[in-house]
Amino acid sequence: MKFEQVCQAINTFFKQNPVIRILIPISVPLMLLCVAFQVVGNFIELGGFIQTVSYLGFFFMVILVLSECRFKMAFIGLGVYAVMHVYIILRFLFKYKIMSWTSIIKLLVFGYLAYQCYRKSLQINK
Repeated sequence: MKFEQVCQAINTFFKQNPVIRILIPISVPLMLLCVAFQVVGNFIELGGFIQTVSYLGFFFMVILVLSECRFKMAFIGLGVYAVMHVYIILRFLFKYKIMSWTSIIKLLVFGYLAYQCYRKSLQINK
Protein backbone atom coordinates (compact mmCIF):
# COMPACT_ATOMS: atom_id res chain seq x y z
CA MET A 1 0.00 0.00 0.00
CA LYS A 2 1.36 3.42 -0.89
CA PHE A 3 1.89 6.04 1.79
CA GLU A 4 -0.72 8.30 0.19
CA GLN A 5 -3.30 5.52 0.55
CA VAL A 6 -2.38 5.13 4.23
CA CYS A 7 -2.80 8.88 4.70
CA GLN A 8 -6.19 8.82 3.00
CA ALA A 9 -7.31 5.88 5.15
CA ILE A 10 -6.28 7.77 8.29
CA ASN A 11 -8.11 10.84 7.02
CA THR A 12 -11.26 8.77 6.47
CA PHE A 13 -10.95 7.42 10.01
CA PHE A 14 -10.46 10.91 11.49
CA LYS A 15 -13.44 12.33 9.63
CA GLN A 16 -15.71 9.90 11.49
CA ASN A 17 -14.96 11.70 14.77
CA PRO A 18 -16.97 14.94 15.08
CA VAL A 19 -14.30 16.77 17.12
CA ILE A 20 -11.37 15.80 14.91
CA ARG A 21 -13.42 16.58 11.79
CA ILE A 22 -13.49 20.22 12.94
CA LEU A 23 -9.71 20.25 13.49
CA ILE A 24 -8.75 18.85 10.08
CA PRO A 25 -9.26 22.08 8.05
CA ILE A 26 -7.36 24.17 10.61
CA SER A 27 -4.61 21.63 11.28
CA VAL A 28 -1.91 23.57 9.38
CA PRO A 29 -2.26 26.82 11.35
CA LEU A 30 -2.56 24.88 14.60
CA MET A 31 0.58 22.88 13.78
CA LEU A 32 2.50 26.08 13.03
CA LEU A 33 1.15 27.69 16.21
CA CYS A 34 2.24 24.71 18.30
CA VAL A 35 5.74 24.66 16.80
CA ALA A 36 5.95 28.43 17.34
CA PHE A 37 5.15 27.92 21.03
CA GLN A 38 7.86 25.26 21.16
CA VAL A 39 10.41 27.63 19.63
CA VAL A 40 9.41 30.53 21.88
CA GLY A 41 9.58 28.16 24.85
CA ASN A 42 13.32 27.80 24.21
CA PHE A 43 13.83 31.51 24.83
CA ILE A 44 11.31 32.30 27.56
CA GLU A 45 9.56 30.11 30.11
CA LEU A 46 5.94 29.60 29.03
CA GLY A 47 5.02 27.17 31.76
CA GLY A 48 4.74 23.43 31.85
CA PHE A 49 1.12 23.28 30.76
CA ILE A 50 1.60 25.40 27.63
CA GLN A 51 4.77 23.52 26.69
CA THR A 52 3.08 20.14 27.13
CA VAL A 53 -0.05 21.11 25.18
CA SER A 54 2.03 22.58 22.35
CA TYR A 55 4.32 19.52 22.31
CA LEU A 56 1.50 17.00 22.11
CA GLY A 57 -0.61 19.25 19.88
CA PHE A 58 2.26 19.60 17.40
CA PHE A 59 2.55 15.86 16.87
CA PHE A 60 -1.20 15.39 16.63
CA MET A 61 -1.45 18.23 14.10
CA VAL A 62 1.40 16.72 12.05
CA ILE A 63 -0.60 13.50 11.85
CA LEU A 64 -3.69 15.46 10.76
CA VAL A 65 -1.67 17.40 8.16
CA LEU A 66 -0.20 14.16 6.82
CA SER A 67 -3.66 12.60 6.71
CA GLU A 68 -4.58 15.30 4.19
CA CYS A 69 -1.42 14.49 2.17
CA ARG A 70 -0.10 18.03 2.67
CA PHE A 71 3.53 16.97 2.66
CA LYS A 72 5.00 20.42 2.03
CA MET A 73 3.33 21.82 5.15
CA ALA A 74 4.44 18.80 7.17
CA PHE A 75 7.96 19.45 5.86
CA ILE A 76 7.81 23.04 7.11
CA GLY A 77 6.56 22.05 10.57
CA LEU A 78 9.01 19.18 11.01
CA GLY A 79 11.84 21.27 9.57
CA VAL A 80 11.25 24.09 12.05
CA TYR A 81 11.14 21.52 14.84
CA ALA A 82 14.45 20.03 13.67
CA VAL A 83 16.12 23.45 13.38
CA MET A 84 14.93 24.23 16.90
CA HIS A 85 17.04 21.31 18.09
CA VAL A 86 20.09 22.73 16.32
CA TYR A 87 19.72 25.78 18.55
CA ILE A 88 19.40 23.55 21.63
CA ILE A 89 22.54 21.61 20.67
CA LEU A 90 24.53 24.81 20.18
CA ARG A 91 23.20 26.35 23.40
CA PHE A 92 24.19 23.30 25.45
CA LEU A 93 27.55 23.10 23.71
CA PHE A 94 28.55 26.74 24.18
CA LYS A 95 26.82 27.61 27.45
CA TYR A 96 27.17 24.41 29.48
CA LYS A 97 30.04 22.75 27.55
CA ILE A 98 28.13 19.48 27.31
CA MET A 99 26.65 17.56 24.40
CA SER A 100 22.85 17.20 24.29
CA TRP A 101 22.52 13.72 22.84
CA THR A 102 18.75 13.81 23.11
CA SER A 103 18.63 16.87 20.87
CA ILE A 104 21.07 15.29 18.41
CA ILE A 105 18.85 12.22 18.11
CA LYS A 106 15.74 14.41 17.75
CA LEU A 107 17.53 16.49 15.10
CA LEU A 108 18.40 13.36 13.14
CA VAL A 109 14.93 11.85 13.42
CA PHE A 110 12.89 14.97 12.68
CA GLY A 111 15.36 16.18 10.09
CA TYR A 112 15.00 12.84 8.32
CA LEU A 113 11.20 12.98 8.54
CA ALA A 114 11.22 16.55 7.19
CA TYR A 115 13.48 15.47 4.34
CA GLN A 116 11.19 12.56 3.48
CA CYS A 117 8.14 14.87 3.49
CA TYR A 118 10.01 17.24 1.19
CA ARG A 119 10.89 14.40 -1.19
CA LYS A 120 7.29 13.18 -1.15
CA SER A 121 6.00 16.70 -1.91
CA LEU A 122 8.34 16.88 -4.92
CA GLN A 123 7.10 13.50 -6.20
CA ILE A 124 3.46 14.55 -5.92
CA ASN A 125 3.99 17.93 -7.61
CA LYS A 126 5.57 16.34 -10.73
